[in-house]
Amino acid sequence: MAKLWELLDQAYYLIGKNRYSEAQTILDQILHADPQNVDAWDAYIRICTTRGDLEGLRLYITKVWETRVRDRDYLHATQRFVLQRLDEKLNAL
Repeated sequence: MAKLWELLDQAYYLIGKNRYSEAQTILDQILHADPQNVDAWDAYIRICTTRGDLEGLRLYITKVWETRVRDRDYLHATQRFVLQRLDEKLNAL
């Protein structure tokens, strides 16, 4: 498997080309390996274009945090940050 930063670069490239489905597949790989990767979550937020997409992402964030993240203190700070970014985009729509 490629390094996470290489995958993230590839995801951002695909996002720039509006190839969101392919970018999402790569972001899922990154988040599987590192569920607290803020850059990957931020990229995921970028590919959401509707309120429904963002609400679906909110559910996905909750699921990942509840099932895959173990360090609770770090979890809460990171989760709050990611959800705050999601809310900012929701409010901008």
